Amino acid sequence: MKIDKTENNLDPHFSKGMQCMDCHTAKEMHGDGMEYNSMKQTGAMEVQCETCHESVSQNLSHTAHGGKLDCKACHVRQVVSCNNCHFETLLKEGKRVARPVSGWTFLMNHNGKVTAANMQSFVVPGDKTFIMFAPQFSHSVLKEGRKCEECHASKNLKQVEKGKVKLTWLKSGKVENLKGVIPVADGVQWMLTYEDYKDGKWTPIKHPSAPGLHYSAYGEPLSKEQLKKMDQPMGKK
Repeated sequence: MKIDKTENNLDPHFSKGMQCMDCHTAKEMHGDGMEYNSMKQTGAMEVQCETCHESVSQNLSHTAHGGKLDCKACHVRQVVSCNNCHFETLLKEGKRVARPVSGWTFLMNHNGKVTAANMQSFVVPGDKTFIMFAPQFSHSVLKEGRKCEECHASKNLKQVEKGKVKLTWLKSGKVENLKGVIPVADGVQWMLTYEDYKDGKWTPIKHPSAPGLHYSAYGEPLSKEQLKKMDQPMGKK
């Protein structure tokens, strides 16, 4: 990702000169004659970390989760999210406008495992808003996995458990956002700043409607049981 290059945190695969086809199969690139609803639908993708990383060290991080944690949950550095994707501008002017934010990774369920995910917020005419969560592999990879405390008993987890999370806000006209690992759960009030886009300028919407919520790409929120397990401190003596 561009931001990884800017921050001098290159993906270990790209830094070794690897290309897309080193991981992705011909079926993934050209199809197999089947029409899939999403690349996240079962059968659409074949690539797996284990295809190349056959021998994974059997340390606590790799065994404690009982095979229910996807590699991406710990080894994705960050995702870039589009905040305030503006449908009206796309329809009228034919161009996509949004406020990108980064430095966070969401966690969702997908195919029976917890995996990395992303969030997008949208604005439609009439100051209507909605947000979407979906599993995503951003190709921003950490060679060393996350530390336990980045997910377990974290400040972000505490906010999720309280049912109210401030994801984005404005500071000196710029969009700031929450950093780190953020679990996705049902019943949470996700607080974001919403803006209107006119004549090349962003203007805060004073009274946006409560956002609709959509879980996409076969992703599902974490369960109460999963959140309870995450609330247990790990990795600290």
